[in-house]
Amino acid sequence: MRFVLVAAAKDIRRRMADPAALSIWLGLPLILAGLLSFISNVGGDAPPRARVLLVDQDNTPISGLLPTATRQGNTPIDIEEVTLEEGRRRIDGGDATALLIVPAGFQNAVIGSGSARLQLVTNPSQRVLPAMVRQMVEVLAEGAFYGQRLFAEPISLIASSPQSGPPPDANVATIAVAVNQRLTQLQGVLLPPVITFSVKTEAATEQPLNFGQLFLPGMLFMSFLFIAQGMSVDVWDEKQEGTLRRLLTTPQSAGRLLFGKLVAGIAVAAAVAVAGLLGAVGLFDLAWSRVPLALLWCAYVCGALLAMLTLLHLLARSQRGSEMLAGVVTFPLMMLGGSFFPFEAMPPWMVSVGKWTPNGLGVARLKELLYGDVSMASLALAALGIGIPALLAYLAAWRRLRSFANA
Repeated sequence: MRFVLVAAAKDIRRRMADPAALSIWLGLPLILAGLLSFISNVGGDAPPRARVLLVDQDNTPISGLLPTATRQGNTPIDIEEVTLEEGRRRIDGGDATALLIVPAGFQNAVIGSGSARLQLVTNPSQRVLPAMVRQMVEVLAEGAFYGQRLFAEPISLIASSPQSGPPPDANVATIAVAVNQRLTQLQGVLLPPVITFSVKTEAATEQPLNFGQLFLPGMLFMSFLFIAQGMSVDVWDEKQEGTLRRLLTTPQSAGRLLFGKLVAGIAVAAAVAVAGLLGAVGLFDLAWSRVPLALLWCAYVCGALLAMLTLLHLLARSQRGSEMLAGVVTFPLMMLGGSFFPFEAMPPWMVSVGKWTPNGLGVARLKELLYGDVSMASLALAALGIGIPALLAYLAAWRRLRSFANA
């Protein structure tokens, strides 16, 4: 065991002799976490709202219901009544999402004794909000159409009510009786409805993840792949310097030497994971209780990745070829394993493949450890799925190391 620790300390000292690479490995998760936090906080948490300028040229009780109707259901639409001149000026200046002009005769059209055309002018510099306003106007038009046919008599009584002061008691009673009679006729059609549907949803007990929280696990594992790639090529450096052959002439086994390199890689990965997790605590409100197990998981998976990439370097015939081979392998792993894009933003077929890659398994379980409910069964299954190939790679590298050093 002493030889393993000495070999690990030697590799760590060699890493510290290259402060530029070490600082990049340590600083990468902090820099990325800060950038992701900045991106996720741009614009705040408030959703955008559409500002609609309303020009009411009808000035009747029915047209006066439009602002109230658009506010139902907490729709993200703000209605502001303006004059036609002001509305034209502001919509031309891009100061609103849309301008809605209600023409004279709108009330007569609603109660069925005339026609009217609503005019909607949208802001061309906006895309989503004008479409939402247009849908709102279409829904209002459809509602007026069907409401006119179902409740024509009560609507006409409301329209004939005086515009100032409360309506007469007789009108209120007549309207109530007419509405009740119409609803009675609709028994078996609307009450209860002919068509029913039910929606089954899972209880949403967790807060949705923001942009930075989604990207952080993948960014951490991108750093781990860089570490594994940078430290696994160390066998070629030691071979060219002659230290690998001299070490293998000692009574110590090649397996202990490789194990020392894995310990050194795990130590560096743990330092990087600590930096990234501390950044998540400060920037994304990660609970401290989740840090220890997440740290162990990061170190474990990085050690497995290091064992696999070390075998690739030992199988290559030249250092340049080994670096190209490692790059060919790690780049698709980053693409499929959720490092470039979170699994939530990837196509389903790519997710089904990526979650079975070594780093994909690590990213998926790390996300559960950081934000969700930890399933020990899934964690153990992922540990076996990563650990067994890594163990086989370690044993193959053990057998390959002596012939590699003497080649």
